[in-house]
Amino acid sequence: MFPQENPLEISNILEYLETNLICWASKNEKIDNFIQEMQLKFINRDDVVFEWIPYSQFYKIQETSKNGLTTVHSAIWKDGPIYWYRRYVRSSNKKVALKYLHTSQDSINFLVNETKKYSTKYDNFLVLYGISQNPDTNDYILVQDNSINLANWNSGNEKIDDFIQEMQLKVNNIYDIVFEWIPYNQLDEVKEIDKNGSIIIYSAIRKDGPLYKKYWNDYKRDSSKNVALKCFQNSQDSIDFLINETKKYSINYKTCLALYGISQNPDTNDYILVQSNSINLANWNSGNEKIDDFIQKMQLKMNNYCNVAFEWIPFNQLGKIKEIGKNGSITIYSAIWKDGPLCCNIYNKQYVRYPNKVVALKYLHNSQNSIDFLINEAKKYSTQILDRVICDIYGISQNQETNDYILVLAWASGNEKIDDFVQEMQLKINNKNDVVFEWIPYCQFRETRRTGKNGPITVYSARWNDGPIYYNNYNSGYTNTFYKKVALKYLHNSQNSIDFLINEAKKYYTKMLDKTMCNIYGISHNPYTNNYILVMEWTSGNEKIDDFIQEMELKVIEEEDLVFEWIPYNQFNKIKEISKDGPISIYSAIYKDGPIVVDDYYGMYKSRANINVFLKYLHNSQNYIEILTNEVRKLLTSIFGISVLRIYGISQNPDTSDYILVQRNFTSMSGNKKIDDFIQEIQLKISNFDEIVFEWIPYNQLYEINEIKKNGSITVYSAIWENGPFILRKNNYKYTRDSTKTVALNYLHNSQNSVDSLINEAKKYLTKSWDGANNDIYGISQNPNTNNYILVLVWTNWLSW
Repeated sequence: MFPQENPLEISNILEYLETNLICWASKNEKIDNFIQEMQLKFINRDDVVFEWIPYSQFYKIQETSKNGLTTVHSAIWKDGPIYWYRRYVRSSNKKVALKYLHTSQDSINFLVNETKKYSTKYDNFLVLYGISQNPDTNDYILVQDNSINLANWNSGNEKIDDFIQEMQLKVNNIYDIVFEWIPYNQLDEVKEIDKNGSIIIYSAIRKDGPLYKKYWNDYKRDSSKNVALKCFQNSQDSIDFLINETKKYSINYKTCLALYGISQNPDTNDYILVQSNSINLANWNSGNEKIDDFIQKMQLKMNNYCNVAFEWIPFNQLGKIKEIGKNGSITIYSAIWKDGPLCCNIYNKQYVRYPNKVVALKYLHNSQNSIDFLINEAKKYSTQILDRVICDIYGISQNQETNDYILVLAWASGNEKIDDFVQEMQLKINNKNDVVFEWIPYCQFRETRRTGKNGPITVYSARWNDGPIYYNNYNSGYTNTFYKKVALKYLHNSQNSIDFLINEAKKYYTKMLDKTMCNIYGISHNPYTNNYILVMEWTSGNEKIDDFIQEMELKVIEEEDLVFEWIPYNQFNKIKEISKDGPISIYSAIYKDGPIVVDDYYGMYKSRANINVFLKYLHNSQNYIEILTNEVRKLLTSIFGISVLRIYGISQNPDTSDYILVQRNFTSMSGNKKIDDFIQEIQLKISNFDEIVFEWIPYNQLYEINEIKKNGSITVYSAIWENGPFILRKNNYKYTRDSTKTVALNYLHNSQNSVDSLINEAKKYLTKSWDGANNDIYGISQNPNTNNYILVLVWTNWLSW
């Protein structure tokens, strides 16, 4: 069928089809033109090559269903459809469905319009391969994949059948349920659960179960499935009502109230929506039609496994109720919800309850007189974040004695201004990696320890039980980081100025590039002191340092820039002293979490763990914050957005209170302050792509050392430098090493006695050329046996002295 000597590629498939069209012509000009039009829409390997298929290509033809002027058969297509597998080949002896359109020969326009309804994408449910014709009856035939023979669609009502097929044509995602007609005899163990007006809810077992995509194009059934049956009494009198009710629901597996299809009770003729069993798990019957409708609308918005089910919560489910705040017509209580919220277990994708949940109850006094006010208040706590709904509300309840309606919340501060600010912060989320800002109940914290105090601010470390909400890429939804270690910044007497509290919180919300760095998780409140608390990823406890760190974060202008941050001292291990010179000590260490950088692939900020760093201790720096910040500013110089001397942030030794500069272990240090300062000074002067990064070079990096010549107090050697010098790659603007580099070693005998002479000698080789590049010297080393300092020179320049 295909030319073997010239395998078909995407570049010549259309040419082949055009050349061979005569062999495949329908002999109807309108149909042939339509097939060519469909073939010209072919743009990638996922597209079906739509074609005319001779009827003689089919065998084992068997009728599977009939509905009016449409009959469906199963068949085997000998040659099979064209598909891509390293090249274009045919899938021979393919099982297909033949959809006969009776009397279609009388209306080609009808045939073409029917064809246009279908997809020609291989990953869709009802894929259309082409058109054929029965030579005996002249009926035209739509040749489809066999999916239509897997899914039930024949209800006996034309309007319902058309709607079911319309729904099936929308299936284009691995998470989509194949919506279908479900024969009533497929439903077993039917038991009434609830009733509200003309609607009755039943639980049942669906024997064959829903149809879902297991693999690339392989549909399977999930047999013996627990389902809910929503029976509409007398719905046979209004098919439009039934269809409109159906359209409210989702056919996505990840939603709470997923809809599998429609059925009908043969005894009563009532139509039934067959749903996932979640409706039997979530309460929705308040006794008030407007509230019940709102609850179901909220449940229908659940579009992700990580959402919590919004529901009606009977008042007798709430225990240990304690007042925590009052503001006009609103009173806030804490309580224990016995059954707890209905959440999806992200591991088995099943909805389960989490009992004895601590919740906040927001009593809306006299709300029974205004249901619209109640519903509008509830809507405030349902936040659309990107394509996800984050609900800080579990549902609605009602106090039977007062008739006041109650919002059952995940949180409530009891202060309207704070609640509005929290919601405002949540609405600013525009990236799935942004932190979800929230109100955090004080009872969520344990292992609280004071770490510092500065005037009206006290800082504590603590463990947050539930932890912050983050986006889980694996499960495509929001979940929690449990038992997260956080910093609590107590603002004493902040209860007297909510505006001050909010402005303090805003400081930690930083916009960098098109991303948001949020160093704050939310706000809490100590019920014993009434002090408000900022719950943070970090805080130094010193306002001047915190302000400086935020200033540095705002200077991030390139995606290669590091995010400067406060780094808790417990982030370091394997700390070893390297050198000490006056008020400065240098240590090497491992930085556990590592610095925050941009992930090039995902375009997000993340950490690189277990990085080698230098810790530069500035003794007694706690007394001189300006000296500390000036020292940092020196190190933040960059060339073309590429920082040579990278500094990750500031830390503090809790035992000595000394501040620490956390630097990248970019080059080694000599242990001599004057030499290290000189090396740093030269590195900070780099202003050209071609300049050598001047550095301290450990002697053990040099091997194959051979004397070349001697002149007085200087001896010259050739050597191989194992790691080699840094070079800047212009294709990605990143520094890498040019390993096993041949160099010249200029030994300066007795130079350990005069560091000034050493530096002056090095400066001779640091003269810049006409293009600004420094091409003569790589750095300084020292022979540990003789203590002689060594100038490590570019090999081609050793004769110049």
